[in-house]
Amino acid sequence: MRPWGTLVGVRPSKQLHKLLDEGKGYNEALAFMQQHFRLSQEKFDLLWQVCLTERPFLRESSRPKVFSVYVGIPFCPTRCLYCSFPSHSLTELNQLRESFVEKLLFEIKATGQMTKRLQMAPYTIYLGGGTPTSLIPEELEAVIAALQEAFPGKWREFTVEAGRPDTITPGHLKILKQKGVTRISVNPQSMHAKTLKIIGRHHTVEEVYQAVKYVREAAIPVINMDLILGLPEENAAMVAASVRQLLNFTPENITLHIFSPKRASRYYQNQTAYSLPPDSEIFAMQKQALALLSPQYRPYYLYRQRNILAGLENIGLCTTGHECIYNIVMIEERHHIFGLGGGATSKIINADLSLTNIATPKDVRMYMERVEELLERREKTLIKALQES
Repeated sequence: MRPWGTLVGVRPSKQLHKLLDEGKGYNEALAFMQQHFRLSQEKFDLLWQVCLTERPFLRESSRPKVFSVYVGIPFCPTRCLYCSFPSHSLTELNQLRESFVEKLLFEIKATGQMTKRLQMAPYTIYLGGGTPTSLIPEELEAVIAALQEAFPGKWREFTVEAGRPDTITPGHLKILKQKGVTRISVNPQSMHAKTLKIIGRHHTVEEVYQAVKYVREAAIPVINMDLILGLPEENAAMVAASVRQLLNFTPENITLHIFSPKRASRYYQNQTAYSLPPDSEIFAMQKQALALLSPQYRPYYLYRQRNILAGLENIGLCTTGHECIYNIVMIEERHHIFGLGGGATSKIINADLSLTNIATPKDVRMYMERVEELLERREKTLIKALQES
């Protein structure tokens, strides 16, 4: 039996949160999860730690008139081997970038007008993608200025997932600092040049160092860095070496992903060309990585994915007091999230904690054609949920 037993969903923590809502303690919750899901004690203890960390943020954010905003920027320098996210290579559709930004500014303004009419309060803002820093600095500045005008007030957190080190410039960071960004992601995925080439990244390891240097010089408070465990031709020793290099940067957040073959990815279309590590090596990778990180970092959220290698999980870790609040509310789904831009998903939470997902088209051309229709559907769904809450 695999460590997660019969739990197959993306969000196993939701099961434990239900038990905590009922007032169950550690022993009672453990017995229930083992009886009903055959969950290993190791994974229950991980869930327990994550859920206890999340509870204060859920209490703070789980109110009908509080919301977060996710903005999807569906452009990247290149498409990575494993990627199934909505993104277009800049070499493919860069000519649509300006038109996309114009339509996004319209959607931001309209959504702000809606939340003002409904007397709602913004909580966190997250720019993801794709790669937001694929926009030129002036475009990025226009998007952030529109967000600040549409959703006035003090945001609890403001993240920009710059992601690709080769897109992060001092010009971008000057704007991000001026606009009050509190968290930025610099995601190497691996610190080995051979792996970066295999997965289709066109940046070097040296550019990762340069990007982190730029972010630290800009004095943005929190850096997140991602690694993917189980990439083609990597082993546990290589992962450990990547983790040690990330520790040299002292990022406040480190996210450990496990490779998950996606149908929409380039990998899936040509699987026989790549050699993935066996399950035993994946377990060793995660064990070594967590052992290196555990003295300074603790898990604060997790999720799973279909076909994830070795049946494991993706774990977000942080130093004390540096949890990414957006990640928590997005995973636990007790809080309205308005997804704007390409490939984003809005989550409208109902009074019984069920939800309605409204997905924006991944194709940037379809997004631009359907913005008005999506705005209307989002507002109708939201008003119904608010009336019933």
